[in-house]
Amino acid sequence: MYHHGKPNNLKMELLASLSIIGYILSTLSIKNMLMQFNQKFTQTLFCIVLLLSIILTSIYTYDLASSHSMQINFAIALLVTSLILNYLFFLFMFTKPIKHLGVILFPLTIGAILLTLFFNFEKEQIKIDNSLILHIVVSIVSYGFLGLAAIQAILLKHQEYKLKNIQNSSLNNVLPSIEKMEKVMFELIILGFILLTLSLLSGSPFVILDGNQNLLQKITFSIIAWVTYSYLLFKKFSSGVRGRQATNLALGGMMFLFIAYLGTKIFFT
Repeated sequence: MYHHGKPNNLKMELLASLSIIGYILSTLSIKNMLMQFNQKFTQTLFCIVLLLSIILTSIYTYDLASSHSMQINFAIALLVTSLILNYLFFLFMFTKPIKHLGVILFPLTIGAILLTLFFNFEKEQIKIDNSLILHIVVSIVSYGFLGLAAIQAILLKHQEYKLKNIQNSSLNNVLPSIEKMEKVMFELIILGFILLTLSLLSGSPFVILDGNQNLLQKITFSIIAWVTYSYLLFKKFSSGVRGRQATNLALGGMMFLFIAYLGTKIFFT
């Protein structure tokens, strides 16, 4: 399962397996909470299991990255992104109605962990320049907020489709109202957009000075994403855009960020 070059495979497999089990239990707990089964006990259990899952995944991610001298490849980058999403989810779930996002987030995290188990780590990796650390941290957190907003947009599209076609849906029955869903989506987008702006401002000088083609591609797609989110927020505050147009723009912006952050080495090498 693990490729040559990963130390202490048994420990890594155990961490990965426990993390996956934790996220499966978290997904089931979310389902029970949304269906309002034994709310108090389920919520307490959910918080404990999710926190342990995040801690285990953090240890696994750190060990995985350390075993490759903190070099980044697609699988590690995707896992780090998923981990940041989970941290943000955990921090904000106590103050925002976002627990339903776990229905999509946790299976995606399981997929990211599984990918690291089968990824060929002998392929070329990117060495992190210490001077880029701040830019990378701000970028990842901004992608985290915008990633949660994209998940919210997917659920909103499902919600609106079922309502438009007058179809009953067990998921729709437990989701917050469309108005609340849209409000949370835009709150996440605004936070992510501010951080994305800071990320572009902190990363652009390195592209100008270094001339690195890979960095140039990332910045280019990040700028396209920034323009997309700028247009969405402009439409939101100028004409109160809602519904399909809002969710499509939110997902479009995330698609460009996905290419910028994870996809340039896939599509352009």
